[in-house]
Amino acid sequence: MAIKTVKKLWKNEYFQTLLTVALLLLIVLGGYYGAQIALGTPYPALAVASGSMLPTLNVGDLIIVQKIDPAQIKADPEGLTGDILVYRRGNELIVHRAVKIEKGDGVYYITTRGDNSGINDPPWSSTDLIGKVVMRIPYIGNLPLFLHSERNMYILFLAILVILIILMLPSSTTQGKKPEESTMKEGKAPKIRLGHILYIALNVLIIGLTIFSLWGSYTFWQPGATPPKATIRGMFADKQYHESFPNVYNTNLSQGFLTYRIDCQLSAGARLGVPTFAWYQFFILVLTIFNAWEIYNFYKEWKASKAQRSAETETST
Repeated sequence: MAIKTVKKLWKNEYFQTLLTVALLLLIVLGGYYGAQIALGTPYPALAVASGSMLPTLNVGDLIIVQKIDPAQIKADPEGLTGDILVYRRGNELIVHRAVKIEKGDGVYYITTRGDNSGINDPPWSSTDLIGKVVMRIPYIGNLPLFLHSERNMYILFLAILVILIILMLPSSTTQGKKPEESTMKEGKAPKIRLGHILYIALNVLIIGLTIFSLWGSYTFWQPGATPPKATIRGMFADKQYHESFPNVYNTNLSQGFLTYRIDCQLSAGARLGVPTFAWYQFFILVLTIFNAWEIYNFYKEWKASKAQRSAETETST
């Protein structure tokens, strides 16, 4: 009896929706707390809210922060190759590049500077150190910035609630239809199915995102930024943006698997950039996997249809 009840509950659409939501929450929370343990810091991911580190870090970037021993910090007085650090100043978290480090009274005193400000911060103690920036992910830091205000938190909560309600509504089924209603009559041209339209639309969307992540640029109002404006740029648009700064003579773009880095050539030398997540490579990978899966499904349907026609031919003879 208990097994029958569980099977009935498992087939219930409302239960499946709630289970999916719970699983997603578990993955998100597990990933966040797992990142804290793996990176050794309570702030493994932070959103860049100001332009003090432009063009190395853009407003709306999500930076990945890893714990670092103060003794291992690399500082450069020229502000070129020093580590980019996150530290606490009062109630704020500051992201600047290390230009000087000294030891005294059992702690390290670190001086940092923003790539765009050119002014050194007052020296601060290593007890305020959060970690070192090891990577940046463009675009998605804009979401936590947008939620910086309480009103926007309510808007997102309401949107998620509406989406969950829609997902929990039972979907229509085709169980009541007769077989001949869902099959194509002989002699008539095949109809374009919704799945075909969705397939084309998804391909166009992914290709569009790929193109934007290479050459696109879009500026919008961002209430969580200072000033309240943010611009998202593709990789080549970001490279051109680096070159637009007056003290930058040239840039060097290097690429790896799902990452790229833009180093700036200044009069004093090369200023190192931050490994950046390559969205265009991600979208190309998604496009390849998606189409390979669709082709595989098409092949399975064609093979099953061919076997069915052969069986019908043998039966008729």
